[in-house]
Amino acid sequence: MLLAEDTGLGPFREGDLREIVAAADLRIGMFVAELDRPWLESPFLMQGFVIEDDATLAQLRGLCRFVHVDRSRSVGDAWRAAEESKPDSRLERTATLGSFQAPAGARRRPVDFFRLLRSLRSAGKGEDSFGEAAQSPQEMAPWLHVYPDAVGQKGIAGVGEAEAPGYAARAPSRPLITSEESRPRGANVRMRPEHMGVAGTAAGFAYLEPTVALEEEIVTALPLVNRAHGLLAQIALDVQRSLNPDLERLRGVVSEMVLSVARNPDALLWLARLKQTDQYSYDHSLDVSAHVMIFGRYLGLGDESIGHLGMAGMLQDVGKLKLPPALLQKSGPLSPREHEIFRSHVDFSLQILSKSPGVSLSILEIVTKHHERCDGSGYPRGLKGDQVGLMAEISGLCDTYCAMTRERPYGEAASAQVALDAVRAQRGVGFSESTVDQFVQCIGLYPVGSLVELNSGEVAVVVAQNRIRRLKPRVMILLGPDKKPNSYPHTLDLLYEQPTATGQPYAIVRALPPGAYGVDASEFYLT
Repeated sequence: MLLAEDTGLGPFREGDLREIVAAADLRIGMFVAELDRPWLESPFLMQGFVIEDDATLAQLRGLCRFVHVDRSRSVGDAWRAAEESKPDSRLERTATLGSFQAPAGARRRPVDFFRLLRSLRSAGKGEDSFGEAAQSPQEMAPWLHVYPDAVGQKGIAGVGEAEAPGYAARAPSRPLITSEESRPRGANVRMRPEHMGVAGTAAGFAYLEPTVALEEEIVTALPLVNRAHGLLAQIALDVQRSLNPDLERLRGVVSEMVLSVARNPDALLWLARLKQTDQYSYDHSLDVSAHVMIFGRYLGLGDESIGHLGMAGMLQDVGKLKLPPALLQKSGPLSPREHEIFRSHVDFSLQILSKSPGVSLSILEIVTKHHERCDGSGYPRGLKGDQVGLMAEISGLCDTYCAMTRERPYGEAASAQVALDAVRAQRGVGFSESTVDQFVQCIGLYPVGSLVELNSGEVAVVVAQNRIRRLKPRVMILLGPDKKPNSYPHTLDLLYEQPTATGQPYAIVRALPPGAYGVDASEFYLT
């Protein structure tokens, strides 16, 4: 067997344990990281999976001459521990689990996920929703992490400025998003075939594990989300008063979000997807911002590029505040004249942002082009192909996906699978093939925050991805088999293959649209 990094085939990072393995030498338990052909030309749903049965093994042997196997993500006899020369690794690996493990010597008392969410929601009220005393910062201390250059963070449950002793968030030692115009790594660059690996993987892409647990990062990220909502409301008020919005504080929040995404992307995605207000525009802006930052990280972009994407995601539709409300909330088709008026929001956004100090040319370019499409069907200039640019295409694709998966004044929300199918339909049309392929792999079939139905008849929400076995995420059971709400939802990691009442291992049957079976987010989440 050859180390893949010695062959020049595909992008690999230092410390990868990938090997090129002949199809005849494959065995159950190996993690297949890449094929010798594009993934979309194969019958496999997800890029990267563990060979779990003889049928999959036979498919691979019949389809491929060789594959790339990642030993560090394989299980059972096919697993290989990280090299001993890397003793400072943040994570421990086990032969059977791909979920986060605390470093040795730092084991943490398990925290009830549902209770944690309730405690965060009711912080400041003194009791949780069951009338019990809310968990104190001391009780939650195992999931709180004070980073080396951290400062005290205000506001846990809302945008208010009440002190919350014991809670701290990471404060960047330097601005990640600068007002000066540097050239971010990967910005305005189209991924061409020569930039891709043998499996069509974006250059620079590599599997990145979370460095902190989901519960810990949610505690850190929640104040950021609350602050972002408050700042977006203030920006909207300034725009309506014809004042230049102050974006400096928003830049600081986005910089901290970039760091949060690097630590554990599932936390910000959970909060962005499930925290709902009565203002669709604020929720959608935050949703887009979280998705573009997570996608940018997946593609290997630098912190500054990811920060520019996050800022643009927050602000790219600010010009809609200048449009008639009746137009934005219209449920029926728009007339040609209404279409023309609606498209003018891009110009309004540019007028507003160009007058605001510290907005970089990169952010303005993303805002200008995020409605452009590769086939020239977009607006305002009808750009084609490479004229759109990678950064703007990322923003436009995430904007499209997020709009479909969130309930709007003029339409119901679609399930993640329906939205991904719609995105796939734009492959090579509205968006480039490589960008669509990578987005589908980044988001996965069951994204964090999506509702799913299990083979037990129960309904659950996806809490976190299992990045080794993508079809077996961690879920929280909301409804029982009779579709009645659980008074105290519990979490279940499908990776463990716990049996259902019939003895069969738990499995996801299908994805559900938001609101399915009357599930109300306000009953379970942080709204």
